[in-house]
Amino acid sequence: MKLKLRKSVVERVGEAIKNKTLASFALVLLLLLWLNQEVVQGNLDAWDETFLQWVRHFHQPGLFQFARVYYFLGEAEVVVFIVLGGLGFLCWKRYWKEAQVLAVSALGILILIDQILKPLFARVRPAPGLIDVHGKSYPSGHVSGNFMLYLYISYLIAFRFPKLAIYLYIISTISAFLMGWASLYLHVHWATDIIAGFGVGYLAFTVSIVLLKTIDKKYRNF
Repeated sequence: MKLKLRKSVVERVGEAIKNKTLASFALVLLLLLWLNQEVVQGNLDAWDETFLQWVRHFHQPGLFQFARVYYFLGEAEVVVFIVLGGLGFLCWKRYWKEAQVLAVSALGILILIDQILKPLFARVRPAPGLIDVHGKSYPSGHVSGNFMLYLYISYLIAFRFPKLAIYLYIISTISAFLMGWASLYLHVHWATDIIAGFGVGYLAFTVSIVLLKTIDKKYRNF
């Protein structure tokens, strides 16, 4: 009787989490679709320019160096070492399924951003930028890729240390936010690029967790 009751409670909690995740996914997707339309039509161009002008008032040598460092930490050359390190650790611990999802997610969001979304929107970066960055602007690959990666790593750690979950997610969000701020400060992205980056990163993270739960049943009620 007690075993059935416990199982029932676990199932209800799992169902509540599933519904909450689905609702948040749908909400972020709708907001992102709206933002895409506004960006394509140019309705937010004036707001983007005004916001960037406001950011320019805070130029200081110390902040410039901090922004360059944080922007560099989000570069593909750095992120690839984080991904490879994560894959190496997961394989060493024999967490094969977690490693597979990490590999698929990291490669998937790279293709999604660089090969699909940026060429599709073909948005020009702010000019002049304070550093030399090439390629299209929307959405921010720095924010989307790193946000997804940090959230996924946080999820895996939180599964084993639930009490750390809130702190891990806060650190992940702040780290991605600082990368977005660095992109704005260095004039290589518009504010709407950063917002879209958070949206794409969250959606990619959610898909990654759904995939992980599909192939590994121990995560289904977490």
